[in-house]
Amino acid sequence: MTVMVDLQRVVTAVCAGLVLASCGMLDGVPAEGDAETDRQSTTLADAIGYPPQSDAAGFARAALGTPLGKSDDFSVVQAEDLAHEDPEDPRARLVWRIHRDASEAGWRRTPEFDACYRVDFNHYGAVSAPGRVTCPADATPITPPPLPRRDIPQDYTPALEATLGALPGTPGEAEVRAALASGLPAPQVDPETDLAAIPPQVLVHVEGSDVGVALSASDYGSKACVLARRAGGAVRVWSLNWRDLGPLEKPCTPEAALASR
Repeated sequence: MTVMVDLQRVVTAVCAGLVLASCGMLDGVPAEGDAETDRQSTTLADAIGYPPQSDAAGFARAALGTPLGKSDDFSVVQAEDLAHEDPEDPRARLVWRIHRDASEAGWRRTPEFDACYRVDFNHYGAVSAPGRVTCPADATPITPPPLPRRDIPQDYTPALEATLGALPGTPGEAEVRAALASGLPAPQVDPETDLAAIPPQVLVHVEGSDVGVALSASDYGSKACVLARRAGGAVRVWSLNWRDLGPLEKPCTPEAALASR
């Protein structure tokens, strides 16, 4: 009899706990995150860790440029530069917020909540997995100022090929530079930022009748390179891909363009 009474008390206590937990969910007690927001934050931190960014604003731009970052449920609420000396030292800290509307699935109701995550970045990417933090009470979304594009547009390739093909038989370096200045397209204005793109760096090397050209650009971490040469009257233009420009990068120089025969 005593055993039955004790068992009833245990069952009653457990049920009471379940009711309280359910009532807490129904009352909209905010949660700090769930498995899905954890997964999204880890994926985001991995995605924006490379190419390296020079400051916290760069990491914030990268985050806001992802599919998650472009959604209405996401915002960066803190972007802080950190003092650092070595590449391994944390150089930037972000705190972002992921909003979830209330949802129902059968008898289970998940309340609306805001999940905030903090993560530090060094030169090589996220120092550790994003950790849940309490959302700042006065947090407001941060929108970093836009930056001009630094890349090599696709229309540079045919223009470069045409310009080299029209050079005289034995041009001087100044003559080649002048031809490229007039033959390559003018920087375009980005309609999203209303800022004109910064043209790529142009390097030239002349050996008699042979001409080597290298166009290089670094878009705040990502690199682009187009090489071109006119050798024996034949013109060739090609790009180096991200593998070529990785840790074992090939040189983006006009001498390298002439050496690749």
